[in-house]
Amino acid sequence: MILKGNPRDGGQKLATQLLNADNNQRIEILELRGAIADDLHGAFEEWEAYSMATHCFKYLYSLSINPDPTQGSLTRVQYFDLIERAEKKLGLSAQPRAVVFHVHRDGREHCHVVWSRIDMRSAKIKAIDIAYDRFKLMGVTQEFARDHGLTLPAGTKNIKSHF
Repeated sequence: MILKGNPRDGGQKLATQLLNADNNQRIEILELRGAIADDLHGAFEEWEAYSMATHCFKYLYSLSINPDPTQGSLTRVQYFDLIERAEKKLGLSAQPRAVVFHVHRDGREHCHVVWSRIDMRSAKIKAIDIAYDRFKLMGVTQEFARDHGLTLPAGTKNIKSHF
């Protein structure tokens, strides 16, 4: 299983990419929280507007979850368990987010999660700093694989995550 995440901007381009049906047989938006809009373009536009109160240019955090097809698909419950673990480790709990599933024409399924990095809950609007995200995601991957009986690729088994 591979978790790949990065801070980014360009919410409208990302929304268009996530909704692109050319490569995907099926697209499901399973969750959209923390937005007035009920579509990706509108939600990402809202989150960009919130970022204008900060100096944060990369106002989104985008995560893709790609299960190892040789180990079978993850259930929706497993995906959301993994999302919650990553969210907590990255400091994005309770942040606005979108969860989008793609099923490719070959049947391979994967998931995208996009969070707003702008914390509107405090008196001072600020961007959430996500330092060492690669190490944090590696730790989440290792814990999730251990808890769900999944095998990790050889190069990722022994990497220590202290975050």
